[in-house]
Amino acid sequence: MALEWNRYRGLALGVALLSAAVAGGCTSGQAARPTVLASAGEEDTGVETWEFAGIPGTITRTPNYRIHTTAESNEMALRFPDFVEAALQHYRTVIVELPAPERRLDSFVFANRQQWIAFTEQLMGDRSSQYEQIRRGGYSTGGRAVFWDIGLFDTMAIAAHEGWHQYTQRTFKDSLPVWLEEGLGTFMEGHRWRGRTPEFLPWSNPERFDQLRRAYYRDQLTPLSELLKSRPEDMLGGRNTDVLNYYSQVWALVHFLNEGEKGKYNERLQTMLLDASRGQVRQRVSATVRKRARAGEHGVSEDGSTALFDVYFNDDLAAADREYRSFVGMIVASGARQRMLQGRSPITSSVRSDGR
Repeated sequence: MALEWNRYRGLALGVALLSAAVAGGCTSGQAARPTVLASAGEEDTGVETWEFAGIPGTITRTPNYRIHTTAESNEMALRFPDFVEAALQHYRTVIVELPAPERRLDSFVFANRQQWIAFTEQLMGDRSSQYEQIRRGGYSTGGRAVFWDIGLFDTMAIAAHEGWHQYTQRTFKDSLPVWLEEGLGTFMEGHRWRGRTPEFLPWSNPERFDQLRRAYYRDQLTPLSELLKSRPEDMLGGRNTDVLNYYSQVWALVHFLNEGEKGKYNERLQTMLLDASRGQVRQRVSATVRKRARAGEHGVSEDGSTALFDVYFNDDLAAADREYRSFVGMIVASGARQRMLQGRSPITSSVRSDGR
């Protein structure tokens, strides 16, 4: 059978819509290569001068990144390199051990939106107009991440989200479905600082939590059957609430797959990530189709947006939806928010069933 795969290799948009709330989206396609990129493969680390359109800046080489910046904030310049290196380590270990990128990833941090737009027009050419819808944020494309300085915490939260896309674009041999790619982006956002050292805490994300709680108590949760098919870029230009609800729900969905139902789906999540990194997703789906056909069972959904959930997690989507909604109810129960703020799971036994 032929599945309509929703490829996520080309582009991810990041949009900060409320405070430090980071949203994102994706479409397919390949970016033009800009003339300002440094060559790949250097083994050295350190700082050198750089300029963009006559604007002075620096390139900082770390073990895994080349960070091009014109940002004027000393704190940004000092903290960003350590932040993205720590974020990469987090991506590679928080759920399952994943491979390192084969070469350095290019990140760009501009002092203001005007510089960011000028660079984006050079990088994306005729496609740049869609990026101009981004009012506070950044994006990743072809393994490059492009931001502008909107304040230390907000820029870092966006960098953590888009950095996940940057990493998978360059490292994974198969693309993840959009709902999981974006859900993992939000999962990577939560962080705090211990002095000058970043600490990543997937649960510590009050913007996502508060939006999820509003959606739950207003009966605005999207059913899984629709959530898995949704694409955030289709929501750009629409209601902010729709975009924010989407990101809060895929954030909760990744937490659900990671620890919900007493860990029922955790190994399946690990398997999917490893398969995507190794280029084995199609092989597994094809094997599942053949196995079900031999057993006379139903086939895999022909919609690529739900097929991977069907194969890797649960082929009874209605049952999974009930489990997921129950999990969300536990997340947003009274008394759970304090644990979330501490970076601890809100669904532990110490959250009372009576809500107090």
